[in-house]
Amino acid sequence: MRIWTGSRKPWFTPNQRYRRLKVGRIFIDVTQSCRSSNNSGIQVVTRNLFREIDSAHNAVPMIWDDRLRRYAQLSPNEKKNLLNPFSKGYKPKARPNKQENPFYKELLSTLLRLRKLISLTKKPEEEDLVLFPEVFRDNRVFCLPTLLHPELGKAGIFYDANVLRNPEGTPSARVRNFQAYLDFLSGCDVISCISEESREAFQRHALKPVGPRKIGVHHLPVEKPASTPSLPLSDPPLILCVSTLGYNKNHLTLLEAVEKLWSDDMHFELELVGQADPSWTPKVLNVLDGLISKHRPVKWLQHVDQETLEQKYASCSFTAYPSLYEGFGLPVLESLIRGKPCICGKNGALGEVSRGGGCMVVENQGDPDLLENAIRRILSDDALRQNLCKEAQKRDFGNWKRYSSDLLSLFLGKGQA
Repeated sequence: MRIWTGSRKPWFTPNQRYRRLKVGRIFIDVTQSCRSSNNSGIQVVTRNLFREIDSAHNAVPMIWDDRLRRYAQLSPNEKKNLLNPFSKGYKPKARPNKQENPFYKELLSTLLRLRKLISLTKKPEEEDLVLFPEVFRDNRVFCLPTLLHPELGKAGIFYDANVLRNPEGTPSARVRNFQAYLDFLSGCDVISCISEESREAFQRHALKPVGPRKIGVHHLPVEKPASTPSLPLSDPPLILCVSTLGYNKNHLTLLEAVEKLWSDDMHFELELVGQADPSWTPKVLNVLDGLISKHRPVKWLQHVDQETLEQKYASCSFTAYPSLYEGFGLPVLESLIRGKPCICGKNGALGEVSRGGGCMVVENQGDPDLLENAIRRILSDDALRQNLCKEAQKRDFGNWKRYSSDLLSLFLGKGQA
Protein backbone atom coordinates (compact mmCIF):
# COMPACT_ATOMS: atom_id res chain seq x y z
CA MET A 1 0.00 0.00 0.00
CA ARG A 2 1.44 3.38 -0.97
CA ILE A 3 0.86 6.34 1.36
CA TRP A 4 1.20 9.80 -0.15
CA THR A 5 2.42 12.54 2.21
CA GLY A 6 1.63 15.50 0.01
CA SER A 7 5.20 16.10 -1.24
CA ARG A 8 5.07 17.11 -4.86
CA LYS A 9 5.75 20.05 -7.12
CA PRO A 10 3.09 22.75 -6.93
CA TRP A 11 0.52 22.85 -9.71
CA PHE A 12 1.11 26.60 -9.95
CA THR A 13 3.32 29.44 -8.79
CA PRO A 14 2.23 31.31 -5.64
CA ASN A 15 1.30 34.89 -6.45
CA GLN A 16 2.37 38.01 -4.55
CA ARG A 17 -0.83 38.16 -2.53
CA TYR A 18 0.04 34.91 -0.76
CA ARG A 19 3.82 35.37 -0.56
CA ARG A 20 3.20 37.72 2.37
CA LEU A 21 1.69 34.82 4.31
CA LYS A 22 3.91 32.24 5.96
CA VAL A 23 2.34 28.98 4.88
CA GLY A 24 3.29 25.50 3.79
CA ARG A 25 0.84 23.17 2.12
CA ILE A 26 -2.91 23.73 2.25
CA PHE A 27 -4.95 20.54 2.31
CA ILE A 28 -8.64 21.05 1.46
CA ASP A 29 -11.36 18.50 2.20
CA VAL A 30 -13.53 18.62 -0.95
CA THR A 31 -15.30 15.28 -0.46
CA GLN A 32 -18.87 16.28 -1.30
CA SER A 33 -17.89 18.74 -4.03
CA CYS A 34 -15.88 16.21 -6.03
CA ARG A 35 -18.20 13.20 -5.81
CA SER A 36 -21.07 14.45 -7.97
CA SER A 37 -22.65 17.35 -9.83
CA ASN A 38 -24.40 18.56 -6.66
CA ASN A 39 -23.94 22.34 -6.68
CA SER A 40 -25.88 23.55 -3.66
CA GLY A 41 -24.63 26.35 -1.42
CA ILE A 42 -21.81 24.54 0.38
CA GLN A 43 -20.53 23.04 -2.87
CA VAL A 44 -20.58 26.50 -4.48
CA VAL A 45 -18.40 27.77 -1.62
CA THR A 46 -16.01 24.82 -1.72
CA ARG A 47 -15.52 24.87 -5.48
CA ASN A 48 -14.90 28.61 -5.67
CA LEU A 49 -12.67 28.65 -2.59
CA PHE A 50 -10.56 25.79 -3.93
CA ARG A 51 -10.32 27.43 -7.34
CA GLU A 52 -8.99 30.68 -5.85
CA ILE A 53 -6.51 29.05 -3.48
CA ASP A 54 -5.50 26.62 -6.23
CA SER A 55 -4.69 29.50 -8.55
CA ALA A 56 -2.34 31.08 -6.04
CA HIS A 57 -0.89 28.42 -3.76
CA ASN A 58 0.07 24.78 -3.34
CA ALA A 59 -3.40 23.46 -2.49
CA VAL A 60 -4.01 19.73 -2.10
CA PRO A 61 -7.63 18.57 -2.60
CA MET A 62 -8.61 15.46 -0.62
CA ILE A 63 -11.55 13.08 -0.57
CA TRP A 64 -12.60 11.12 2.51
CA ASP A 65 -13.33 7.42 2.12
CA ASP A 66 -15.56 6.27 4.96
CA ARG A 67 -14.81 2.58 4.36
CA LEU A 68 -11.06 3.10 4.55
CA ARG A 69 -11.45 5.85 7.15
CA ARG A 70 -8.67 7.73 5.40
CA TYR A 71 -8.15 10.62 3.02
CA ALA A 72 -7.04 10.00 -0.55
CA GLN A 73 -6.03 11.91 -3.66
CA LEU A 74 -8.75 12.67 -6.18
CA SER A 75 -9.31 10.55 -9.25
CA PRO A 76 -9.42 12.26 -12.67
CA ASN A 77 -13.24 12.16 -12.64
CA GLU A 78 -13.35 13.61 -9.13
CA LYS A 79 -11.07 16.46 -10.20
CA LYS A 80 -13.42 17.12 -13.09
CA ASN A 81 -16.43 17.20 -10.77
CA LEU A 82 -14.63 19.64 -8.51
CA LEU A 83 -13.74 22.08 -11.27
CA ASN A 84 -16.72 21.64 -13.60
CA PRO A 85 -19.63 19.69 -12.08
CA PHE A 86 -21.89 19.69 -15.12
CA SER A 87 -21.02 17.42 -17.99
CA LYS A 88 -22.33 17.92 -21.50
CA GLY A 89 -25.89 16.64 -21.73
CA TYR A 90 -26.50 16.83 -17.98
CA LYS A 91 -30.03 15.82 -17.03
CA PRO A 92 -31.85 17.14 -13.92
CA LYS A 93 -31.73 14.88 -10.87
CA ALA A 94 -33.59 14.77 -7.59
CA ARG A 95 -30.54 13.61 -5.60
CA PRO A 96 -27.38 13.87 -7.74
CA ASN A 97 -25.01 12.59 -5.08
CA LYS A 98 -26.98 9.36 -4.64
CA GLN A 99 -27.88 8.87 -8.28
CA GLU A 100 -24.33 9.41 -9.55
CA ASN A 101 -22.71 7.17 -6.93
CA PRO A 102 -24.37 3.73 -6.87
CA PHE A 103 -22.94 1.12 -4.49
CA TYR A 104 -20.82 -0.71 -7.08
CA LYS A 105 -19.17 2.55 -8.14
CA GLU A 106 -18.45 3.49 -4.53
CA LEU A 107 -16.89 0.11 -3.84
CA LEU A 108 -14.67 0.30 -6.93
CA SER A 109 -13.58 3.83 -5.97
CA THR A 110 -12.59 2.59 -2.52
CA LEU A 111 -10.39 -0.14 -4.02
CA LEU A 112 -8.69 2.34 -6.35
CA ARG A 113 -8.02 4.76 -3.48
CA LEU A 114 -5.87 2.17 -1.68
CA ARG A 115 -2.92 3.31 -3.82
CA LYS A 116 -3.62 7.04 -3.33
CA LEU A 117 -3.96 7.45 0.42
CA ILE A 118 -2.84 10.70 2.06
CA SER A 119 -1.08 10.65 5.42
CA LEU A 120 -1.41 13.66 7.72
CA THR A 121 0.07 12.06 10.83
CA LYS A 122 3.67 13.24 10.36
CA LYS A 123 4.92 16.43 11.95
CA PRO A 124 4.68 19.20 9.32
CA GLU A 125 7.94 20.84 8.23
CA GLU A 126 6.17 24.13 7.54
CA GLU A 127 2.96 25.81 8.68
CA ASP A 128 0.70 23.34 6.91
CA LEU A 129 -3.05 23.87 7.08
CA VAL A 130 -6.04 21.54 6.73
CA LEU A 131 -9.19 23.34 5.64
CA PHE A 132 -12.71 21.97 6.14
CA PRO A 133 -15.16 24.01 4.00
CA GLU A 134 -17.89 21.31 3.97
CA VAL A 135 -20.28 19.84 6.52
CA PHE A 136 -19.76 16.15 7.30
CA ARG A 137 -21.53 13.70 9.58
CA ASP A 138 -19.69 10.43 8.83
CA ASN A 139 -16.79 8.70 10.57
CA ARG A 140 -14.53 11.71 10.01
CA VAL A 141 -15.81 13.26 13.22
CA PHE A 142 -14.42 10.32 15.19
CA CYS A 143 -11.32 9.45 13.14
CA LEU A 144 -9.73 12.83 12.40
CA PRO A 145 -8.44 13.56 15.91
CA THR A 146 -6.08 10.58 15.54
CA LEU A 147 -5.33 11.07 11.83
CA LEU A 148 -4.19 14.71 12.00
CA HIS A 149 -0.86 15.62 13.57
CA PRO A 150 -1.39 18.02 16.50
CA GLU A 151 0.84 20.65 14.89
CA LEU A 152 -1.18 20.76 11.68
CA GLY A 153 -3.27 23.91 11.48
CA LYS A 154 -6.99 23.14 11.34
CA ALA A 155 -9.55 25.62 10.03
CA GLY A 156 -13.22 25.29 9.18
CA ILE A 157 -16.16 27.19 7.74
CA PHE A 158 -19.34 27.11 9.79
CA TYR A 159 -22.66 27.64 8.04
CA ASP A 160 -25.57 27.08 10.40
CA ALA A 161 -27.07 24.88 13.10
CA ASN A 162 -30.45 24.54 11.39
CA VAL A 163 -30.46 20.79 11.98
CA LEU A 164 -30.75 21.50 15.71
CA ARG A 165 -33.63 23.97 15.36
CA ASN A 166 -36.20 21.33 14.52
CA PRO A 167 -34.98 18.14 16.24
CA GLU A 168 -38.51 16.66 16.37
CA GLY A 169 -38.82 16.81 12.57
CA THR A 170 -35.26 15.68 11.83
CA PRO A 171 -34.00 12.08 11.83
CA SER A 172 -32.34 11.43 15.19
CA ALA A 173 -29.15 10.10 13.57
CA ARG A 174 -28.76 13.34 11.61
CA VAL A 175 -29.11 15.41 14.79
CA ARG A 176 -26.66 13.22 16.70
CA ASN A 177 -24.05 13.19 13.94
CA PHE A 178 -24.35 16.92 13.37
CA GLN A 179 -23.63 17.60 17.02
CA ALA A 180 -20.51 15.43 16.72
CA TYR A 181 -19.48 17.53 13.69
CA LEU A 182 -19.91 20.71 15.72
CA ASP A 183 -17.76 19.24 18.47
CA PHE A 184 -15.07 18.51 15.88
CA LEU A 185 -15.16 22.10 14.61
CA SER A 186 -14.80 23.31 18.19
CA GLY A 187 -11.43 21.58 18.24
CA CYS A 188 -10.16 23.48 15.19
CA ASP A 189 -7.76 26.40 15.56
CA VAL A 190 -9.78 28.90 13.55
CA ILE A 191 -13.40 29.08 12.37
CA SER A 192 -14.93 31.41 9.79
CA CYS A 193 -18.69 31.90 10.13
CA ILE A 194 -20.72 33.05 7.14
CA SER A 195 -22.83 35.61 9.04
CA GLU A 196 -23.34 37.12 12.47
CA GLU A 197 -26.30 34.75 12.86
CA SER A 198 -23.95 31.88 12.03
CA ARG A 199 -21.39 32.98 14.63
CA GLU A 200 -24.06 33.27 17.32
CA ALA A 201 -25.29 29.75 16.47
CA PHE A 202 -21.77 28.35 16.61
CA GLN A 203 -21.05 29.94 19.97
CA ARG A 204 -24.40 28.79 21.32
CA HIS A 205 -24.16 25.16 20.21
CA ALA A 206 -20.57 24.23 19.57
CA LEU A 207 -18.01 25.74 21.86
CA LYS A 208 -16.09 23.49 24.22
CA PRO A 209 -14.39 24.99 27.29
CA VAL A 210 -11.33 25.52 25.08
CA GLY A 211 -12.59 26.36 21.61
CA PRO A 212 -10.99 27.87 18.47
CA ARG A 213 -8.46 30.60 19.15
CA LYS A 214 -10.16 32.75 16.52
CA ILE A 215 -13.73 32.95 15.25
CA GLY A 216 -14.29 35.35 12.35
CA VAL A 217 -17.23 36.36 10.19
CA HIS A 218 -16.88 36.48 6.41
CA HIS A 219 -20.04 37.02 4.39
CA LEU A 220 -20.14 34.83 1.32
CA PRO A 221 -19.51 36.64 -1.97
CA VAL A 222 -21.68 36.40 -5.05
CA GLU A 223 -20.29 37.49 -8.39
CA LYS A 224 -22.18 38.52 -11.50
CA PRO A 225 -22.25 35.69 -14.04
CA ALA A 226 -19.65 36.01 -16.79
CA SER A 227 -22.51 35.89 -19.30
CA THR A 228 -26.27 35.78 -19.03
CA PRO A 229 -28.77 34.66 -21.66
CA SER A 230 -30.70 37.43 -23.36
CA LEU A 231 -34.27 36.24 -22.90
CA PRO A 232 -37.58 38.09 -22.59
CA LEU A 233 -39.54 37.82 -19.37
CA SER A 234 -41.94 34.91 -19.36
CA ASP A 235 -45.58 35.63 -20.11
CA PRO A 236 -47.41 34.92 -17.89
CA PRO A 237 -44.90 36.05 -15.22
CA LEU A 238 -42.62 33.37 -13.82
CA ILE A 239 -41.79 33.18 -10.11
CA LEU A 240 -38.63 31.18 -9.40
CA CYS A 241 -37.82 29.47 -6.10
CA VAL A 242 -34.28 28.05 -5.80
CA SER A 243 -33.54 25.85 -2.78
CA THR A 244 -33.39 22.29 -1.54
CA LEU A 245 -36.88 20.98 -0.77
CA GLY A 246 -36.19 20.80 2.97
CA TYR A 247 -38.23 21.61 6.07
CA ASN A 248 -36.87 25.07 6.83
CA LYS A 249 -37.17 26.18 3.19
CA ASN A 250 -40.92 26.55 3.79
CA HIS A 251 -42.23 25.37 0.40
CA LEU A 252 -45.56 24.29 1.89
CA THR A 253 -46.38 27.85 2.94
CA LEU A 254 -45.32 29.13 -0.48
CA LEU A 255 -47.60 26.62 -2.23
CA GLU A 256 -50.50 27.56 0.03
CA ALA A 257 -49.97 31.24 -0.77
CA VAL A 258 -49.81 30.81 -4.56
CA GLU A 259 -52.89 28.57 -4.55
CA LYS A 260 -54.87 31.44 -3.06
CA LEU A 261 -53.66 33.71 -5.85
CA TRP A 262 -54.52 31.17 -8.55
CA SER A 263 -57.96 30.79 -6.97
CA ASP A 264 -58.36 34.56 -7.44
CA ASP A 265 -57.62 34.11 -11.16
CA MET A 266 -54.18 35.68 -11.04
CA HIS A 267 -52.03 34.49 -13.93
CA PHE A 268 -48.44 33.48 -13.24
CA GLU A 269 -46.25 30.39 -13.12
CA LEU A 270 -44.14 28.97 -10.30
CA GLU A 271 -41.06 26.82 -10.80
CA LEU A 272 -39.09 25.16 -8.02
CA VAL A 273 -35.40 24.40 -8.56
CA GLY A 274 -33.38 22.30 -6.11
CA GLN A 275 -32.56 18.81 -4.96
CA ALA A 276 -34.68 16.62 -2.72
CA ASP A 277 -34.38 16.14 1.03
CA PRO A 278 -35.64 12.60 1.68
CA SER A 279 -36.88 13.51 5.17
CA TRP A 280 -39.18 16.30 3.93
CA THR A 281 -39.54 16.44 0.14
CA PRO A 282 -42.31 13.75 -0.02
CA LYS A 283 -44.57 16.11 1.93
CA VAL A 284 -43.90 18.89 -0.58
CA LEU A 285 -44.50 16.58 -3.53
CA ASN A 286 -47.87 15.47 -2.13
CA VAL A 287 -49.06 19.08 -2.17
CA LEU A 288 -47.42 19.71 -5.52
CA ASP A 289 -49.19 16.72 -7.08
CA GLY A 290 -52.50 18.03 -5.77
CA LEU A 291 -51.93 21.40 -7.44
CA ILE A 292 -50.85 19.80 -10.70
CA SER A 293 -54.01 17.66 -10.68
CA LYS A 294 -55.93 20.95 -10.61
CA HIS A 295 -53.92 22.12 -13.63
CA ARG A 296 -52.07 24.79 -11.68
CA PRO A 297 -48.96 26.07 -13.54
CA VAL A 298 -46.32 24.80 -11.11
CA LYS A 299 -43.27 22.57 -11.71
CA TRP A 300 -40.39 21.05 -9.78
CA LEU A 301 -37.38 21.08 -12.10
CA GLN A 302 -35.13 19.20 -9.60
CA HIS A 303 -31.38 19.91 -9.51
CA VAL A 304 -30.47 21.56 -12.83
CA ASP A 305 -27.20 22.59 -14.44
CA GLN A 306 -25.92 26.16 -14.36
CA GLU A 307 -26.94 26.91 -17.94
CA THR A 308 -30.55 25.97 -17.24
CA LEU A 309 -30.55 27.92 -13.98
CA GLU A 310 -29.27 31.06 -15.74
CA GLN A 311 -32.05 30.75 -18.31
CA LYS A 312 -34.64 30.53 -15.54
CA TYR A 313 -33.20 33.57 -13.77
CA ALA A 314 -33.21 35.52 -17.03
CA SER A 315 -36.86 34.78 -17.82
CA CYS A 316 -38.37 35.09 -14.33
CA SER A 317 -39.99 38.28 -13.07
CA PHE A 318 -38.79 37.79 -9.49
CA THR A 319 -37.85 35.07 -7.04
CA ALA A 320 -39.32 33.83 -3.78
CA TYR A 321 -37.18 32.47 -0.97
CA PRO A 322 -39.57 31.91 1.97
CA SER A 323 -37.04 30.04 4.14
CA LEU A 324 -37.88 30.20 7.84
CA TYR A 325 -34.25 30.62 8.93
CA GLU A 326 -30.82 30.55 7.35
CA GLY A 327 -27.15 30.70 8.21
CA PHE A 328 -26.77 33.09 5.29
CA GLY A 329 -29.32 32.93 2.46
CA LEU A 330 -27.16 32.59 -0.64
CA PRO A 331 -30.12 32.25 -3.09
CA VAL A 332 -31.29 35.74 -2.07
CA LEU A 333 -28.00 37.26 -3.19
CA GLU A 334 -27.83 35.08 -6.30
CA SER A 335 -31.19 36.52 -7.31
CA LEU A 336 -30.25 40.12 -6.56
CA ILE A 337 -26.89 39.99 -8.36
CA ARG A 338 -28.85 39.09 -11.51
CA GLY A 339 -31.15 42.07 -11.02
CA LYS A 340 -34.12 39.99 -9.89
CA PRO A 341 -36.13 41.08 -6.82
CA CYS A 342 -36.55 38.49 -4.08
CA ILE A 343 -39.34 37.93 -1.56
CA CYS A 344 -37.87 36.76 1.75
CA GLY A 345 -38.04 37.13 5.51
CA LYS A 346 -36.04 39.58 7.60
CA ASN A 347 -35.11 37.47 10.60
CA GLY A 348 -31.52 36.50 11.43
CA ALA A 349 -29.16 36.12 8.52
CA LEU A 350 -31.96 36.82 6.03
CA GLY A 351 -32.13 40.31 7.49
CA GLU A 352 -28.37 40.67 7.06
CA VAL A 353 -28.47 39.87 3.33
CA SER A 354 -31.78 41.60 2.46
CA ARG A 355 -30.66 45.01 3.73
CA GLY A 356 -29.58 47.35 0.98
CA GLY A 357 -32.48 47.01 -1.43
CA GLY A 358 -33.98 44.68 -4.00
CA CYS A 359 -36.03 42.58 -1.57
CA MET A 360 -39.71 42.51 -0.71
CA VAL A 361 -39.36 41.70 2.97
CA VAL A 362 -42.10 39.71 4.72
CA GLU A 363 -42.58 40.24 8.44
CA ASN A 364 -43.41 36.58 9.02
CA GLN A 365 -42.71 34.30 6.08
CA GLY A 366 -44.42 31.44 7.88
CA ASP A 367 -47.76 33.21 7.43
CA PRO A 368 -49.28 32.26 4.03
CA ASP A 369 -51.45 35.41 4.00
CA LEU A 370 -48.43 37.71 4.34
CA LEU A 371 -46.55 35.74 1.69
CA GLU A 372 -49.57 35.88 -0.61
CA ASN A 373 -49.82 39.64 -0.17
CA ALA A 374 -46.15 40.17 -1.03
CA ILE A 375 -46.45 38.11 -4.21
CA ARG A 376 -49.71 39.87 -5.15
CA ARG A 377 -48.13 43.29 -4.74
CA ILE A 378 -45.24 42.60 -7.11
CA LEU A 379 -47.45 40.85 -9.67
CA SER A 380 -49.94 43.72 -9.63
CA ASP A 381 -47.54 46.67 -9.58
CA ASP A 382 -44.94 46.62 -12.35
CA ALA A 383 -43.52 49.98 -11.24
CA LEU A 384 -42.79 48.43 -7.85
CA ARG A 385 -41.13 45.44 -9.48
CA GLN A 386 -38.98 47.63 -11.70
CA ASN A 387 -37.92 49.77 -8.73
CA LEU A 388 -36.87 46.64 -6.84
CA CYS A 389 -34.94 45.53 -9.94
CA LYS A 390 -33.03 48.83 -9.95
CA GLU A 391 -32.21 48.43 -6.27
CA ALA A 392 -31.00 44.89 -6.88
CA GLN A 393 -28.76 45.99 -9.74
CA LYS A 394 -26.93 48.39 -7.41
CA ARG A 395 -25.98 45.70 -4.92
CA ASP A 396 -22.37 44.50 -4.71
CA PHE A 397 -21.51 41.28 -2.87
CA GLY A 398 -17.76 41.08 -3.30
CA ASN A 399 -15.78 38.40 -5.09
CA TRP A 400 -14.22 35.02 -4.39
CA LYS A 401 -10.66 36.28 -4.72
CA ARG A 402 -11.04 38.74 -1.86
CA TYR A 403 -13.04 36.26 0.22
CA SER A 404 -10.34 33.59 -0.16
CA SER A 405 -7.59 36.06 0.67
CA ASP A 406 -9.40 37.24 3.81
CA LEU A 407 -10.03 33.66 4.92
CA LEU A 408 -6.39 32.66 4.51
CA SER A 409 -5.26 35.77 6.37
CA LEU A 410 -7.45 34.73 9.30
CA PHE A 411 -6.55 31.07 9.12
CA LEU A 412 -2.81 31.76 8.96
CA GLY A 413 -2.84 34.21 11.84
CA LYS A 414 -2.52 37.46 9.88
CA GLY A 415 -6.14 38.61 9.91
CA GLN A 416 -8.53 39.97 12.50
CA ALA A 417 -11.26 37.79 13.94
